[in-house]
Amino acid sequence: MPRIVGLGDPVTDVVYHASRDAIVALLRDAHDAHDADEVEIGGCVPVSARELRALVRAIPERDAVVSPGGSAANVLKGIAQCAADDASSTTSCVFVGTVDGRDDVGAAYGDALRRARVESALMAYEGDDASDAEGENGIIGSARCVCLVDDRGQRTMRTYLGASAKTRADDLPSEALRSADVLHAEGYALYKPDVLARACALAKENGALVSLDLASFEVVRHCRDALRETLESGVVDVIFCNEDEARELVRGIDDDGCARAQESHPQLNGRDVERPSEETELAALAYLLRYVKLAVCSRGKRGCVAMNAEGERSESRAEGVEAIDTTGAGDTFTSGFLHAYLAGGSLRQCGDAGCAAGAEVVQVRGAEMDDDRWRRVREKIAIILGKERSPSATM
Repeated sequence: MPRIVGLGDPVTDVVYHASRDAIVALLRDAHDAHDADEVEIGGCVPVSARELRALVRAIPERDAVVSPGGSAANVLKGIAQCAADDASSTTSCVFVGTVDGRDDVGAAYGDALRRARVESALMAYEGDDASDAEGENGIIGSARCVCLVDDRGQRTMRTYLGASAKTRADDLPSEALRSADVLHAEGYALYKPDVLARACALAKENGALVSLDLASFEVVRHCRDALRETLESGVVDVIFCNEDEARELVRGIDDDGCARAQESHPQLNGRDVERPSEETELAALAYLLRYVKLAVCSRGKRGCVAMNAEGERSESRAEGVEAIDTTGAGDTFTSGFLHAYLAGGSLRQCGDAGCAAGAEVVQVRGAEMDDDRWRRVREKIAIILGKERSPSATM
């Protein structure tokens, strides 16, 4: 098994479950809004340091679940857990990102990574220029995300990137990236396309496989040009999206790309897609496969679909479990899928492994699972991979 390097924002998650009314009130106070109609529920919205602090202080400490998060870090933690009981596995996971070298949040993040069997290659930002004016006591602070989960299971995320937004291409740990057999980058890296391009170039010096998870439909919407340029550069081998990201992809495909997608799926009107659908997802994957070897779309309760450049297509069903919180579900799915893929699983086995992992995390609050749940994930994946393997799915 390989050395896997993750690139992303080292975001400390603060997860809080409350009624919808309580969440609206909390957001209204933090944003100084005078009317509930001014408060936006759902989505992942960036906030200032002041707003982030106001949200954190308003949440009862005893009710908050705090854990090291960020999409790429979650994926690496999951892969490390999937391989934990395999004595023959030589998998090593290394995370690259930037924290503020002067605050406790960043230090705690690095410690938590190591406890999760992930090596830390965190860069320490210690600048104090004018752009840091909104920081507290002259410290801009490490990234944090408040995730508010209401009684319907809907998530409202408010993120302050802090020091992680200060990452520069020249600061990347070249040695760690050149040692990678796999580079997994989160979609949020598209906000810093020069950093992503440099990381991919360093990893490709070692012939690494590059995996990209689109992370959110907002990333697809706001980073469309950077995504297109990254895909056209040919550095991405494997790409993950979910049903909402697939819908956003199809809405923004250029006329030529949309026409090609509709040649295979004539029922699709790529300019008028209101809800995720099978046609939407397949059109998005067809577009992505113009540039990558493997494209995967997770579908929540409907499981997932995976397609490769050789024309193979496979669908997996989700397990019928009652979800109480979908925080981290996509990242955990990606962990299971990538673990199985790197172990030589067929597309069907990889999809089944991803769904098995995702089914466990939605039954807990937050993105962290205890040892018993991870043991169940490993047992499920071992059974899945015990079936016939396909060499076409290996690196």
